[in-house]
Amino acid sequence: MAILIAIALLSTLLCFIQYLISKRHFNETCEVFKDKFKKLPTQVMIYQHSGFFFSFMRDSFFIIALLAKEKSFYTRDMNVDEIKFIKSLPSKKTQWIKIKVIVTLFSFISYLTALIYYLMVMRS
Repeated sequence: MAILIAIALLSTLLCFIQYLISKRHFNETCEVFKDKFKKLPTQVMIYQHSGFFFSFMRDSFFIIALLAKEKSFYTRDMNVDEIKFIKSLPSKKTQWIKIKVIVTLFSFISYLTALIYYLMVMRS
């Protein structure tokens, strides 16, 4: 049990460190996006300065544009040119997005595992 709690706490720390690192990359990506389209998407502007707890919402436009197909359910309200632009960025410019998704999934799974284990222990 202690190991699962330690993993969950370490994953929280990892998420916070990743947030601090990705903040700079997020701002760079926003600048490149603004240079091309002269504006930021509304979703990005709303959550741009929202802090750690809303950082996934802030980045979700870029995450969806990079990982989802152009004409999928998830990108139905997005401009196709914006999606193509995000997908065309060099891998080094979008690496922070992929790392954020991996770290977030790892954290979610570790929290879920700790919760399930805790519930099983409490039940018995």
